[in-house]
Amino acid sequence: MTDDNRRKNIAVETKRGDESLESARILLAAALHADAVSRAYYAAFHYARALLLTVGEEPETHAGLHKLLHRDLVRDGVLDPDVAHLFSRLQKFRLDADYAAEVVFTPSAAAEELRAAETFVAEARAVLKRGKWVA
Repeated sequence: MTDDNRRKNIAVETKRGDESLESARILLAAALHADAVSRAYYAAFHYARALLLTVGEEPETHAGLHKLLHRDLVRDGVLDPDVAHLFSRLQKFRLDADYAAEVVFTPSAAAEELRAAETFVAEARAVLKRGKWVA
């Protein structure tokens, strides 16, 4: 993949991440808490994919994304471990939101996960800016 293609793919991922974050906010305001948690995860998911594109990785699964994020970015000091932990937490709660009907997210719990996604996205965006992958 050329740097030009990589930049285009990163732009696509960050746009999708920003849209997912906005969707999560709208869903939270509409009291659709599980859906807000799920979209919050997808905001982080798309930004994590953008980060991995910077090192030439294109994970094919959610588990692969998690593994590569830690292997290629946390271990190398590019991404703070606490920020990566937010991604792990969002991933776990997304599974609950999407597949565990018995799990009920309170307004405050859903808002907390939205804040976690906002933090992850802000940190990922900062990494991408430092690397001059985005403006």
